[in-house]
Amino acid sequence: MKRLFSIIIPTFFLLNACGQNTAIKQSNSIEFEKLIKDSSGTLIDVRTLGEFKNGHIADAGQLNYYAFDFKQKLLLLPKNQPVYLYCNTGYRSQRAAEILLENGYTEVYNLAHGIMEWSLQNLPVVIEPDAKPDTENKMEADEFKALIQSEKLVFVDFYAPWCAPCRKMMPMIDSLKTEYYGKITIVKINVDAGKKLAKELGIIGVPLLVLYYGGKTIFSQNGLISRGELEKLFDIEINKSIDYQDIKN
Repeated sequence: MKRLFSIIIPTFFLLNACGQNTAIKQSNSIEFEKLIKDSSGTLIDVRTLGEFKNGHIADAGQLNYYAFDFKQKLLLLPKNQPVYLYCNTGYRSQRAAEILLENGYTEVYNLAHGIMEWSLQNLPVVIEPDAKPDTENKMEADEFKALIQSEKLVFVDFYAPWCAPCRKMMPMIDSLKTEYYGKITIVKINVDAGKKLAKELGIIGVPLLVLYYGGKTIFSQNGLISRGELEKLFDIEINKSIDYQDIKN
């Protein structure tokens, strides 16, 4: 299958035209792998070059969704062939797919849960020789398991550097870490740095906010949450844990 190698190899391949259904076609990893193997079209990774180098689907081209000229380059893709899009979780590729449909593309596929779900299915990725793995806020599986077994409440913010909602909540999470010091252990875990842990936990989307007590999950939410909601949750669970410790003692 021929695909676009934008930035890496700026060459476009004109192939056979396909169907005229203008809805974005959402695919899971198993379906997506079969599609890109059996169909002619263009496979595009819309993540940053750094993300791409640290693990991408074979033969994919790369266009950075956050680049100022992203839309201009995206619309250079030929309209007479299928376009297959993916990112880490499916968010950026979904936005890119919408741009294509708005501009007359008729066969656009999106890997619904991104390369994170692709990795959960143990499907292959290519790591470039010059890749520079992210190490910020990395945590190994054994360290994580020891952390959440604590008899103190442990709140984990699973995030990724490219995730806009994650970045939006960062100052709040840091502030809460100070506010609840000594009452709740609050940690941030970068799923890009800790891909093995993310895979083991089955994480396919960020931000993922989880509160643990004694190794058990007592709260979990994907997506944005307000400071007030978290403070209410923390205060309730702190009181519960204090009551539990009093009974235990």
